[in-house]
Amino acid sequence: MATAVALSRSAKAAQAPTSTRLRGLMIDAARLTERPDYYRRVIDFCQDWKLNTILFRLTDDQGSAFRFESHPELITHDHALSASQARELAEYAQKRGVQLIPEVESFGHTSYITAVPKYQHLADTPRDKPSEFVGISPVHPDSLALMRDLYREVAKAFPSQYLHAGCDEVNWGGSELSQKALQKKLRAEIWADYLNGLDSMAHELGKELIVWGDFVVHKEPEILRHLNKRVIVMDWQYYVTDPQPLLDTAKQVASAGLRVIGTPALITCEWGPRPGAQPLANVDAFARAYAEDDPRFLGIIVANWTPTRFLANSLWDSFAYAATSLSDGPDAARHLAFPQFVERFYGAKWNDAWRTALANFYQITPGRDCASNWTTPRLPLPSASDEDVKQSMSSPLLDPEHYRQAAEAIKKLAPSVKRNSPEFASFALSADYLAHVTWREQQWREKPDFAEIAKHDTEILKALEADWNVARFDDSTGKTEPYRYLMPYDQLLLRMHQATEYSEAKAAGATRPGSR
Repeated sequence: MATAVALSRSAKAAQAPTSTRLRGLMIDAARLTERPDYYRRVIDFCQDWKLNTILFRLTDDQGSAFRFESHPELITHDHALSASQARELAEYAQKRGVQLIPEVESFGHTSYITAVPKYQHLADTPRDKPSEFVGISPVHPDSLALMRDLYREVAKAFPSQYLHAGCDEVNWGGSELSQKALQKKLRAEIWADYLNGLDSMAHELGKELIVWGDFVVHKEPEILRHLNKRVIVMDWQYYVTDPQPLLDTAKQVASAGLRVIGTPALITCEWGPRPGAQPLANVDAFARAYAEDDPRFLGIIVANWTPTRFLANSLWDSFAYAATSLSDGPDAARHLAFPQFVERFYGAKWNDAWRTALANFYQITPGRDCASNWTTPRLPLPSASDEDVKQSMSSPLLDPEHYRQAAEAIKKLAPSVKRNSPEFASFALSADYLAHVTWREQQWREKPDFAEIAKHDTEILKALEADWNVARFDDSTGKTEPYRYLMPYDQLLLRMHQATEYSEAKAAGATRPGSR
């Protein structure tokens, strides 16, 4: 399969988006609140690379990245932004031609609300349908009343004309109140009534409401017919590399009289700590689909989920690729994005060494098991128990030599880097991590030297911690504690802590007299 890194020059170029269309990235502050200086750095990058939008996710199951003065009882992250800090950040972006669109989860992903005893009565997750997803009751009057308060505060802090309500991955209908409502109305009608209520509140605040499209377009498309025409649908399809189905979905939304925003993704549950070649192809597919001249196609915002999956400063090359594809078209991205990035960001001369290192790294980057329709190398989770080791030994093994060579090739580029050396070090560390994990899991299949494993674990852990502390708070909960609804592979640093403790314990046991 041709990769997004190198394709034939004969491919037809997509029309570049107009300057008025949204071209942006997503910051998932709801999963981990990072340093404001880092957010300003992302804003500066957007300005430099012709991006004009950042979707700034404020809430999720794990907590709120915004301190709501009207509801301080909500689950709130360490270092969450105050209203004044959020306003300063939004104004900083606005001065640079970048708008921050706030997202407040209003239906699903609402454990930041229902985990509070005061609001447990709003929990609407069916007990007989176990799921990782949750929901609040769309028919309880307290739901809209609470959202009105939250929207009012966020609208004051963020000057963007848009307000994102979330409403994806919703699991609702379990409460007695909702079940009674479902006896009188269709599920799609209740969905639409609730979303239209959110839309009315946003409209009163001078905002245009955005909702995710997984239910309203794909799972329960009947909802679309009942929505207010001013609602904007944000269509995410992360595993699609053919522009035609993306265009079909956009036209489906437009034909219903609504506007649409496309959403590819770099980091999802499939990837960490790096995106492979497929996410770049996903970005390109959206860029081609949304190049069509339709005023209801508002643009594209590239998602990047769960910061604890990746190293904060290691993805600038991926951001540059996405920015080029959205601004200048996929063909320009495939031929110019990485050369321009290397020269502009690192101050290095583009040559065969850079080309080969980047192309190879994207090609061999392993993924997870959450997207079975993609065939990628599978990244092992660092074993942190005897049971983990058993599972690792029964799983297909990646060749550590490929990843060692990739890491070495990247390290050899370091002398050519004239600017942003710390960011290059973070990029190189992501390669070192992959090389280490694949080497580490191979050791269990041989006669493991526990002391050697523990030594290398300690070295990579120290480097990962130092990298974390640059863009993230060193006392952040997400650094040392499991987050609600996140899997072990979602918290890279925490898992490496656990894996290191395990190898150190094995090494200590092996050195005791009589141990083996």
